[in-house]
Amino acid sequence: MATRKTAATKKTSAAKTTAKAAEKAIVEKAADVKEAVAETVAEVKTAAAKKTTEAKEAVKKTATKVTKKAADVTITVEFAGRQAVITDLAAKAEAAYKAINADAEIKTLDIYVKPEENAAYYVVNGEGSADFRIEL
Repeated sequence: MATRKTAATKKTSAAKTTAKAAEKAIVEKAADVKEAVAETVAEVKTAAAKKTTEAKEAVKKTATKVTKKAADVTITVEFAGRQAVITDLAAKAEAAYKAINADAEIKTLDIYVKPEENAAYYVVNGEGSADFRIEL
């Protein structure tokens, strides 16, 4: 019987050694995986921070472009003792066109000032008419 116990003890001891070796290998592998995950997370965080910085810079550039305001410009045509402000003519032309064509979108607006007729004619989206007239 002593031989059986010794053989059983050897098998148990060998199994324990194998289990410990397997456990050690698993722990080492888990540490390697944990380290690889940590490196990947760090890379993702770095990339995200870089993209966030780039996005913030793009927003700043766009905001700077948007906030730059052009100087107020007024163009006035003087003739025969009268004056006509061009921006006023543009507003009048848009209003007159919208009165005729309420649903139409104005993409382009061209104004022709004819001081000798005391009038300005406008062309909207390439469409003109003798009716498209503004008194000065």
